[in-house]
Amino acid sequence: MAIVAGVDFGTLSVRVSLVDSERGPIEFATADYPLHRKREDPEYATQSHDDHMRALASATREAVKKAGIRGDQVRAIALDTTGSSVIPVGKDLEPLGEYYLWCDHRAKGEAAEITGAAHREGLEAIQWCGGVYSSEWGFSKLLHWLRHNPAKRSKLVSAFEHCDMVAATLCGISDPRKVKRSICAMGHKWMLPRLTELKSTDRPAIDKS
Repeated sequence: MAIVAGVDFGTLSVRVSLVDSERGPIEFATADYPLHRKREDPEYATQSHDDHMRALASATREAVKKAGIRGDQVRAIALDTTGSSVIPVGKDLEPLGEYYLWCDHRAKGEAAEITGAAHREGLEAIQWCGGVYSSEWGFSKLLHWLRHNPAKRSKLVSAFEHCDMVAATLCGISDPRKVKRSICAMGHKWMLPRLTELKSTDRPAIDKS
């Protein structure tokens, strides 16, 4: 018998399902977390990493309690999150702000700039996403964050998708360089495979202007 916790982070809550390898689904629990919006800015939509982790801990404890098992009987965790939710981090994987959620579209201008630059440079990766880079994706949100958080820019080490940030946190990883990134996010959303083909001396620097 092996028990796995299936974790699904949504826009307003996290769901935890406990599944036994022999009996199938055995218990289920949910926990909510706040969505931060601004009446004066309908493009704004953020959430806190700490809120996410507290909700995950709460839902997991409830599911384990309802199932009548010990926590150490859960052998693995399978994670699913909303895509295109990006968070900037500093040293020791410290969040430097909140997640730009998938429904946060403040980076529309930055996305248009990236699209234009990609076409001018003949970047093959822009074709992987239909020829238009989205305001929901990593580089546009990171560029928006850099431009609107000048006091924090010197602390920036990296930025991560929600799925990778949660996995790293649960694995106890504190070095941003050691975080594993998901192939889906790194493909069309961050266009990273093309960059990794370049020699380190040829890679373009991030424009922090």
